[in-house]
Amino acid sequence: MNQSNSDKKDLERIYLEERKSLIEFKFEESRLFDKAILTLAAGALGLSLTFVRQIAPEPDSWTKPILAASWGSFSLSLLCTLISFLTSQYACSKQIEILEEEYLKADDSPKKKPKLRNLWGAYTRKLNWVSIALFIIGAILLSIFGFANLP
Repeated sequence: MNQSNSDKKDLERIYLEERKSLIEFKFEESRLFDKAILTLAAGALGLSLTFVRQIAPEPDSWTKPILAASWGSFSLSLLCTLISFLTSQYACSKQIEILEEEYLKADDSPKKKPKLRNLWGAYTRKLNWVSIALFIIGAILLSIFGFANLP
C-alpha cells in the first residue's frame, strides 16, 4: 500500500470518528433540550400556581386571561415536547429503513435512485421549535401577570 492510500484511509478514519462524535453530541444536546423544556415548563406552571395562591390570591380581573394564556402556552409546550419524543422514535425507525434501502439493498445499476426523505425528523424539529416558542410566550405572559399583580 502506498503513502497516498494510507493517508486516505487515515483521513477517512478521522472523518468517521469525528462524525460519530458529532452525532453523539447532537443526540445528547437533543436529550438535554427536551429535559430542560419539560423541567422549565412544569416548574413555571407550579411557580405560577404558588404565586397565585400565596402572593396574589385576588389578581386583577384583567390579568386572569393573561394567566390562563400563560398556562395554556406552558401546557402546549409540554405537549409538543412529549409528542416530539414519539416522532423522534419514528424518525429513528424511518432512518434505519432509509439506510437499509440506500446501502444494504443498493444495486450497481446506473439509474439514479430517488432520494428518500425522513418526514418524522422534520416533524420532530418543528415540534421542538414550537415547544420553545410556546415556552417563551408562556414565560412572557407569566411575567406580565406577575408584575401586574405584585403587592
